[in-house]
Amino acid sequence: MDEPVPTFETDDTRVWYLRTAASTQGAVHEQRVEYRPGSPFPPTHLHPEQDEHFEVEYGELLFVVDGEEHLVAAGGTIDIPRGTPHRARNHSGERPAYVRWETRPALRTGEFFAVAARLGTDPGLLAAALLAHEYRDVFRPAGPVGLLVPVIARLARLRGLRLPDPGRPTTG
Repeated sequence: MDEPVPTFETDDTRVWYLRTAASTQGAVHEQRVEYRPGSPFPPTHLHPEQDEHFEVEYGELLFVVDGEEHLVAAGGTIDIPRGTPHRARNHSGERPAYVRWETRPALRTGEFFAVAARLGTDPGLLAAALLAHEYRDVFRPAGPVGLLVPVIARLARLRGLRLPDPGRPTTG
């Protein structure tokens, strides 16, 4: 049997949308993510109005939640309450890690990830700030960096920068 086509890919991940805001009346966004070996941490961030639940299916993910490290192996789970600074990456430099990841409520999570993937793994400061500002309902950089996002996003708009269209995500 052929493997399902990912919803999108980056240099560090492959993502399959399993359930979306549209298919769950906004209740949940669920995705399966493959973190490739050696994938880097994303910026420390938080979700102001959403809770996340992660179930590691294969490999190990290193989570840093509110400054505390948690190594979650296959079969393990971790919950991140709304408003909690966190980040995660594949702990192994040799094998992939797979995780099933739910975000509740869904809000614009699927759209955020689709636009982020279209920007690529290194979109530059202006585009990253524009993305974070546009999707601040679902993603906010934590700490002092988050305070600068509105100013940098305004500069990006003044320079004519626009975000790509998220396209139409497919589900598993």
